[in-house]
Amino acid sequence: MLKIAAIFLLGVIAGAALGYFVGYDIGFEDRTAGTISSFADCVTAGYPVAESYPRQCRTPDGRNFVEVVAGGVACTMEAKLCPDGSAVGRTGPNCEFAPCPGE
Repeated sequence: MLKIAAIFLLGVIAGAALGYFVGYDIGFEDRTAGTISSFADCVTAGYPVAESYPRQCRTPDGRNFVEVVAGGVACTMEAKLCPDGSAVGRTGPNCEFAPCPGE
């Protein structure tokens, strides 16, 4: 009976450890990502910062924040594919995608 109880206890401990590590890998441990709304918040939370100019910080959920430089914002170099096959980049003070031709 003692042997069965010991095996059961080891199974529970192993299951808990496995659940913790699987949950950690898929992001259950990260409850602060939703509260991040700026480059400074991202850096404070300890997420990686790309040493580019301007610096960029990315959260685990894929959001990217760009450091404000000299009173302005530098937009990331992402592009949006338009229905006609052309591509447009981000522009303006809010780094929104430029309109596609014909929009």
